Amino acid sequence: MKSRIVLLGAPGSGKGTQAEMITRHFAIAVTSPGTILRRERDLGTPLGLEADEISKQGGLVPDDVIVHLIEDWLNMHGKVGFVFDGFPRTVRQAERLNELLEKMGTSLDLAIWLEVPEQTVRDRIASRLQCRRCGFTTSLTSARFADRPVCPYCDGPLIRRDDD
Repeated sequence: MKSRIVLLGAPGSGKGTQAEMITRHFAIAVTSPGTILRRERDLGTPLGLEADEISKQGGLVPDDVIVHLIEDWLNMHGKVGFVFDGFPRTVRQAERLNELLEKMGTSLDLAIWLEVPEQTVRDRIASRLQCRRCGFTTSLTSARFADRPVCPYCDGPLIRRDDD
C-alpha cells in the first residue's frame, strides 16, 4: 500500500506514537523535520549546526530549509508511501509539499489532526524520553523504562530532548 499521510498537532499530542503504529502496520517510511534536523546536528553538518543554534535560541528553522530537507528525504524514501510527523507546520510548507507531490505525480491520501488538551501535552512533554540512536519515544512514567532507560529496539540511550 502506498499511503501518503501527514500527522498534525501540538508538540506532545501523540504524532510520533501514531506515526510509529501507522508505519509498522503499513510498512511505510516515517520522518519529521525534527528527526531530520537532529540527524544533521549529530552528523555535524553546517545545516544541522545552524538549525540547532536557531532552535536553542527559540527560533524556527526557515520554511525553505525545512522544505529542502523534506524534498531530499522524499526523493530517497517517499516513493512507496510515507508518514510525516508534524510536517507541514505552515501554509507555505503545505503549498510546497503539494508542489513536490505534484512533481512526483502523486498527492496526499490523508491528513490527521490530533487534538489533545493542553495539560495533557504539558504532562507528556515533561516526561518524554527519546532514543538518541533511532528516535523511539516513550515516557519517564512508563514502568518499562523507569529503571533502565534503554531503547527496546536498538539498545540506544533514552534521553530528554533538548527542545523539551
